[in-house]
Amino acid sequence: MNIKDLLSGVKGITENSKDVKEDYIFVAIKGSKNDGHDFVKEALNRGAKWVFVERDLGLSDERIVKVEDTRRAFGELADAFYGEPSKKLKVIGITGTNGKTTTTHLIEAILNKAGIKTGLVGTVYYRFLNKIYQYESRTTPNPTAWHMTLRNMLEDGAEAVVAEVSSHALDQKRVWGTRFCVVGFTNLSHDHLDYHKSMENYFKAKLRLFTEYVYDYALVNSDDEYGKRIVKELKGRAITYGKEGNFKIIDFNTDFHGSRLKVEYEGKIYELCSNLVGDFQAYNLSLAVLCGLLLGVDAKAIEEGVRKVYVPGRFETYRGNGFLVIVDYAHTPDALENILKSIRRLSKKRVITVFGAGGNRDRTKRPLMGSVAERLSDLLVITSDNPRDEEPMDIIKDICIGIKDTSKVIVEEDRKKAINIALSLAKPGDIVLVAGKGHEDYQEIKGVRYPFKDSEVIKEALSVRL
Repeated sequence: MNIKDLLSGVKGITENSKDVKEDYIFVAIKGSKNDGHDFVKEALNRGAKWVFVERDLGLSDERIVKVEDTRRAFGELADAFYGEPSKKLKVIGITGTNGKTTTTHLIEAILNKAGIKTGLVGTVYYRFLNKIYQYESRTTPNPTAWHMTLRNMLEDGAEAVVAEVSSHALDQKRVWGTRFCVVGFTNLSHDHLDYHKSMENYFKAKLRLFTEYVYDYALVNSDDEYGKRIVKELKGRAITYGKEGNFKIIDFNTDFHGSRLKVEYEGKIYELCSNLVGDFQAYNLSLAVLCGLLLGVDAKAIEEGVRKVYVPGRFETYRGNGFLVIVDYAHTPDALENILKSIRRLSKKRVITVFGAGGNRDRTKRPLMGSVAERLSDLLVITSDNPRDEEPMDIIKDICIGIKDTSKVIVEEDRKKAINIALSLAKPGDIVLVAGKGHEDYQEIKGVRYPFKDSEVIKEALSVRL
């Protein structure tokens, strides 16, 4: 029996037995905490039309379908259930450690400027033009929400969708069944090792987007060591961007007013200006511009598309009394180093950094972040981020392991107080970086999300001082 036959009369698909209703399909997924196979009886009792499993459970029921990989089956079922939307859209998937959010916003801006109505799926929101869809808080949703989002955007008039594709999503096959137009790789650095356990596993998860999915173009940062490995793996099928890439970065300049990029591709020179700030923007811009060119967007539309792009929580700037405050999502050692290097080159005087690290996540990156921040800052205010189930001071202690000169460190567990301390110490010419949370509007503590946004705290504090 093929998938379309199985879907006849089906009213929904889920991997949560509690959500099963009459004529639903239940897919038993083995997760890190729970195994869906333990809830097959419950799904059957709730009226499941079909139940997909990977192993023999000793149950005799004609509704049980055994497959080799239930995660793949889940993706294929969800894709078919929602009418195979990715085949009717230009779907662009961007993966990597840093730069995904900015790059997807740039591509969205370029395509919309060219008249290609484009949706966006990622860390900040799932959006099509002015409409926000939000089914869950993951960067990349589960298979049902993913294919449903593509279908809904298609029905709302989208012609393309650009999405951040996380390593967790690739490892868990959340976007399985998707037909991509373009897949892109930004870079790979230390992150998510609580889940992947090693950089090699992390890399292999990212590699899946390029080796296991159907797509037209693979765009890869060849200046990144892991990007080089992807290029080698693809054996001539990758289109590279970078200082020696097929899409070659000739010159790049950035200051607090924006960035200027000069590149060469297929014998033509392109010069672009953007409001985005930071040395790392050379790569985000290059990937987005290359994507636009491959999709047939003319150079004028690309230039206009990248000129002014707003990316929530990425290098957001606020002006104090003679000093500057920057809010950024940087929450990995590499991202923190990249933004601090850019700030260091642009600063006239001191750099004051406020940051913490997330709880219940990769502990090994905490001292690395401490070391990076110490090396590139004049003063550190170490505080809480999203501690989740951990004690904030335990996380702070892990960060401090990587710091040698404690004389430049102020510890303040309360994030609002920490931000206010940094602003009170800032003098004319200084730059204050508040890193780690960016666009987030909450702080997660012991299972509860409390309203909290760095930018709002900063604006309130600056208005009081002014």
